Amino acid sequence: MVDNWVDNNESTQFDDDDVFVDNTQQEINEEPTQKRKRVGKTRSDFWKSFEKIFIDGVRHGKCKWCERVLKADGNNTGTSSLNKHAKNCKQNPENLKNQQTLQFKKEPTGEGSVSTWKHDDKRIKKAMLNLFVVGGLPFKFVENEAFIEYTNALNGKVVVPCRTTISKKVSLYYQEERNKLVIFLCNPLNMVHLTTDCWTSPSKRVHYIVITAHFIDDNWEMHKRIINFKELDSQRGEDIGKEVLKCIQGWGIKNIMTCTVDNASSNDKAIEFLKNKLPNLYNEGKHFHIRCMAHIINLIVRDGMNKIDESVKCLQDAVRYIRKSTQRIALFKKCMKAVGVESTKFLCNDCPTRWNSTYDLLKIAVDLEKAFYEYEMEDRSFARDVVTPVSEDFVTCRAMVSFLEKFKVKTELVSTTSKPLANRFFREVCGIYKHIRVWSKNKRFYSIGKDMIDKYEKYWGDFEI
Repeated sequence: MVDNWVDNNESTQFDDDDVFVDNTQQEINEEPTQKRKRVGKTRSDFWKSFEKIFIDGVRHGKCKWCERVLKADGNNTGTSSLNKHAKNCKQNPENLKNQQTLQFKKEPTGEGSVSTWKHDDKRIKKAMLNLFVVGGLPFKFVENEAFIEYTNALNGKVVVPCRTTISKKVSLYYQEERNKLVIFLCNPLNMVHLTTDCWTSPSKRVHYIVITAHFIDDNWEMHKRIINFKELDSQRGEDIGKEVLKCIQGWGIKNIMTCTVDNASSNDKAIEFLKNKLPNLYNEGKHFHIRCMAHIINLIVRDGMNKIDESVKCLQDAVRYIRKSTQRIALFKKCMKAVGVESTKFLCNDCPTRWNSTYDLLKIAVDLEKAFYEYEMEDRSFARDVVTPVSEDFVTCRAMVSFLEKFKVKTELVSTTSKPLANRFFREVCGIYKHIRVWSKNKRFYSIGKDMIDKYEKYWGDFEI
């Protein structure tokens, strides 16, 4: 019987995708009198995209994505059509992975272009290093579960490194960027401008110096780089000059045009030291020493604020009184609501050495005039402990705010680092002088304006063009 069974099945052909299995179940579409047919077990990967069905006793495959039905008869047609369709079906999500993705690339000029996106592992790792350096993130943040989940959601191919690897890569990243900067600064055709400042730590009484290089690259973009930040033995002019010279030689800077410092006497000596040590300065060092404009504005205003008006002092005392306890602050906020004053800002204290903090105090306080009157009625000890401000005081303080606002705007303007300002220097300096002269005609500001003019003449009174 075995020989007969083999002889009867010699003519039967099967695809490579089929193996013999014993299947005793009768197919639905077969005739009851028809002989049972052995059905091959599907093992090719393309069957994952098809559902096996039988039509008139013939095996077919129905696509799970587009529902197209293809014949899959091992005896006649074979299964190559199913394999081909599985690879080309447009609705199959596996095929979408191979589809090219477009990205919008923004150029430095502001224009953009569309290009094909490609997975660039090197670029991704460099961007991650830049994230940790510029963002000031701790290295252990790379092991945060939320960060790992976020990177996997963006691109599943990204392998997030450990914090030890990140710390090593950051050191290499710094060295690479430093080498690029050295190559640029060493080029005698590239002009470099320096700024430096010194200060003393109030807690450890340690002196520090920072030196920043400013330059324009080949694409006419402004850059600034901190090239030195370290402890200083003392703030004597010669020590400052030696440290700046050591920094210049260490970076190999060949072409320095200016050095901007504040108006401390030690900086004057440091500049003279550098002039004698640095060769080939532009125009024989005539324009090498640049005084910080923002610092001079600060000195001018501080001299005027020394003769502060009694009305300003009255409002300063009132603000300090209210901010002295949380109960008074809560009561003042209640008074603001009672008089219908809507403001996102609240009273702030000022610093005696910073005139701009006095400007901020007065600007906020004059807008809360009605709240001060309401508070005086609610807090009985207010009028007893301080001289309460009256209407005339607020009028004077409003005028003071208008007077100081010009200096506030000029200080913010000259402190920007995103665009060059040398072309505006002369106009801004003359504008400050005109502003002081106009306000000095007011009796309230005559004595203040006189002191400011004297300080102005000291630094900017004689222009040499």
